[in-house]
Amino acid sequence: MAVLFNTHSRVVPTWLAAAQYLDSAPKRKALNILLEIDDPLAITDEDRGVMQRVDAALEPLDLTLRTVAGTIFPLDMYRRHERPAFYDKYKEMLKRGKKRGSWGTYAHRMIERPSKDGKGTINPLEMLVERLRDDGQPAKDNGSIASYTSAYELSIPDPEVDLAEADVMAGEAEGDVPTYNPAIDGREWLGMPCLSHLSFKRVKEDDGHAVHLTAMYRSHHYCARALGNLLGLAQLLSFVAKEAELKVGTLTCLSSHAVLDVSEWGGVAKARTVLGLPSK
Repeated sequence: MAVLFNTHSRVVPTWLAAAQYLDSAPKRKALNILLEIDDPLAITDEDRGVMQRVDAALEPLDLTLRTVAGTIFPLDMYRRHERPAFYDKYKEMLKRGKKRGSWGTYAHRMIERPSKDGKGTINPLEMLVERLRDDGQPAKDNGSIASYTSAYELSIPDPEVDLAEADVMAGEAEGDVPTYNPAIDGREWLGMPCLSHLSFKRVKEDDGHAVHLTAMYRSHHYCARALGNLLGLAQLLSFVAKEAELKVGTLTCLSSHAVLDVSEWGGVAKARTVLGLPSK
């Protein structure tokens, strides 16, 4: 049975509530944890205090929330170079710093995929932004603006086709950016990306259009990665909304297999301290 966490509007308290729930779950694991965050860019002073505790717990792993978030969207590089220049800057940086034998980052998979003819590459994220914009919508015969609707499956490894083709449904549009590559990941049991799918929706609201993001994780580690992942997804949603000239909508995240990996923070007692729980 899925467990829904939607009583908090911000990233940090929503993650914290789910992590605290996992602490009491059998073996600290659960299936289908669903997080729904209405204001994903909001961060309070209280949230920053929690983030500082998490960063301190991540230090022995040579990780920070900022670096984890950056694997999904390189916010600092985007701020320095802006779109579209940051795409190439990021790929150059990754080429220098990517560990041999690793699969790279989610951000890289979003901005570079082989083209259909096998002779070049495409940028699915840029294609998505262009399609979500008002000037990327098709015109109806009467001159009014329609909206795209598309359906994509994880097993389809051809974003060039998926992002180019669309059906029409009034008032809404959908777009998906692939992070899973069956040609590569389908051969692996371990060590493959945990973020499986990203789905964006362009939805008409009373005061204009907003873009919403739904992310699906096949496996999600709530100590080492989940909070940084959520912050990165919020940054990605903010980028898409800004560049498509839309409002930031809701961030929804499905952790199909959620784990409170307390060993990454030094054990149960230390993890409960980070989560603000009493010691047992």
